[in-house]
Amino acid sequence: MTSKKISERKLILFTVALLIVSGIARLISYKVGVWLFYLSFLPIVLHRVNFYLRNYKNLLYVDSIRRYTLGILLGMVVLNFIGFQNVEFVLLLILAIDYIIVAKYPREKLGEQDLAK
Repeated sequence: MTSKKISERKLILFTVALLIVSGIARLISYKVGVWLFYLSFLPIVLHRVNFYLRNYKNLLYVDSIRRYTLGILLGMVVLNFIGFQNVEFVLLLILAIDYIIVAKYPREKLGEQDLAK
């Protein structure tokens, strides 16, 4: 059975759609909306962790950059859960930075110049 490749750009847009749904849910019930907000990041985090576990030897330069955004994203979610910060905008900013990295460095067009960095 062949595994389907998930487009990183579509996965980020799916996360944004989940964030919009969580914003609408927050208007109805604040606590449910907050939980849905944090759960919205679950698909992208699970996909990225799975990607790094499967391809830890064949990472490109862009993957090492995106590893930092994943670490910051996970760190901010943990800090929000334990109550050290309550700033959801930072999570949205990190998601936007990740989208810019995906748009600027598509994996299909990367060649040997990427491996040289």
